[in-house]
Amino acid sequence: MASVTLTLSSKTNKDTGKAEVLLRYRNTRAVALRGHSRTFILPKFFVDGKIVIKARVITPEIQEALDAKSQVDLISAHVIDKGNSISVEDFTQDWLQDTIDRYLYPEKYIEDEDTALAFQDKTADYLKYTKLSKKREENYGIIFQIVYRYEMYSGKRLMLDTMTPEDLSAIEEFMRTEHTLFTVTGKYFHRKFKPVPRYEYTWTHTIHGRAPLGRSENSIVYYMKAIRAYWHWLLDMGYTTNNPFKQYSTGSQNYGTPYYLTTEERDIYYKAKLDDEELALARDIFVFQCYVGCRISDLFNLTPENIVKSPNGLSVQYIPEKTKKDRQRTVKVYLAPTAIEIMKRHKGEDPEHLFPRMRNWKLNTSIREGLHEAGIDRVVTTINPKTGASEQHPICDVASSHMARRTFIGNLYKKVKDPNLVGKLSGHCEGSRAFARYRDIDDDMIKEMTDLLD
Repeated sequence: MASVTLTLSSKTNKDTGKAEVLLRYRNTRAVALRGHSRTFILPKFFVDGKIVIKARVITPEIQEALDAKSQVDLISAHVIDKGNSISVEDFTQDWLQDTIDRYLYPEKYIEDEDTALAFQDKTADYLKYTKLSKKREENYGIIFQIVYRYEMYSGKRLMLDTMTPEDLSAIEEFMRTEHTLFTVTGKYFHRKFKPVPRYEYTWTHTIHGRAPLGRSENSIVYYMKAIRAYWHWLLDMGYTTNNPFKQYSTGSQNYGTPYYLTTEERDIYYKAKLDDEELALARDIFVFQCYVGCRISDLFNLTPENIVKSPNGLSVQYIPEKTKKDRQRTVKVYLAPTAIEIMKRHKGEDPEHLFPRMRNWKLNTSIREGLHEAGIDRVVTTINPKTGASEQHPICDVASSHMARRTFIGNLYKKVKDPNLVGKLSGHCEGSRAFARYRDIDDDMIKEMTDLLD
């Protein structure tokens, strides 16, 4: 079992009065090493082999001592973690000091690769020069940051010409397990995530949003396909001839049978008496989306200018944000009387948009609560995104704003049965593979089609 103990150097700096904290690392009886932490504190804060700081008021002197203690704790956790990953035979006399210095000054250990390119060298150019939607550009940026955190944490710089399928598998595993590098306190929306000591340096020295939750297998497949798309661009641009994806499979996403509201359930939900204003607003947004079929991001971007009057009636016209850079094709959907009624009800609540904005998590929570109050609790089979196992849940418990889009597509497809025609109204391109995730060929449709044979 590896351990680290601390001692304080007998030499003090004449100007600051501080002394360096020294580390003693042991790993079984065979390994006993000493190293410099490059961290200095006042001797009064070092008691019985520990850094002890007791103060009610945080003065500059106390803050410096706290920072020094935090750094020594991080170094100790790091060397223990690194030592546990190698065999006893691999330790050398300078292993401890080398490990500490590589942790503290990683920039000094980046080998001179001359003109060789690293994974991160061209990510900015890829995002700048390829035709990605704003949302996809944001997603790819997040994915590249995950890879960078993997490089920081593993201490391995990924080079284009030497990257291997094993490296890709290691990145995939990091994506799958990164959430285990955090401790969680609190519940639900009050949860607080704190990186474990060995991951704190990486987390605090990289760009990120909130701490990651356990990622689903579908998300990981999407992330790895994004990396593959970046790699194909690197190959096309001539930045490398190495292709580790030849011996690596990204896998495929599994969405199971799509579930959505029937037209009867949609109408019950719309007519349900909901006293809570947020539940009623979420209901109206959801039902309007059921009649229009756009993505929720596009719906919240709709303005009165997107409503066009013609001899055939009122229609909503917009260019889907997701595919705007690939093809600027206008989607046009005529508004049903219920959709017009909803739109007029909220006219003027937001001068610039058709509907007041709601945060996604609040919208989805309100949709579920509203469906529950309306008594829409039909049991549906879903795929657990993390385990891949089939599960049964009331539809009100698994609903979200995106289910409105599936409701639009699924119910329309049952009547029209032409994916390209329905896709034209939903903003999917012709022959879209993603379209299959939104519609299901149910038993009634099978019976109707087989009757045509007679």
